[in-house]
Amino acid sequence: MLMTPARRCLVPVTAFSEYGLAPGEDGKKPLHWFDVPSRPIFAFAGIWRPTERDNAYGFLTTEPNAIVAPIHPKAMPVILHDEDYNRWLTAPWDDLKDVVAPYPSQLMRVEGLVTADADHARSPVLF
Repeated sequence: MLMTPARRCLVPVTAFSEYGLAPGEDGKKPLHWFDVPSRPIFAFAGIWRPTERDNAYGFLTTEPNAIVAPIHPKAMPVILHDEDYNRWLTAPWDDLKDVVAPYPSQLMRVEGLVTADADHARSPVLF
């Protein structure tokens, strides 16, 4: 799928979340929300394929940057820069190695400890 540009897509998001490593005082792992303040809507590098029922999609991950790593040390989504959208959708795989990289941590923000069942937990933004 990665080799075929026609199977690549953009996954639009306003933020993404990861559970923290250690449970909080309530015994539940806290939920942390990450966003890019300068980009209210941004995109993950996605892939898709048809299935018998519908289309299925996923997104690529890469090693975490400095803001994500303390919370989720295994991986983070591949966040595309606006100028890389068309490249992701059309370029040969060998020309995309620099795109599949951690997003600069200085351009991101993390919201503090948010428990999953809190009244103030973020809801997805539909558009």
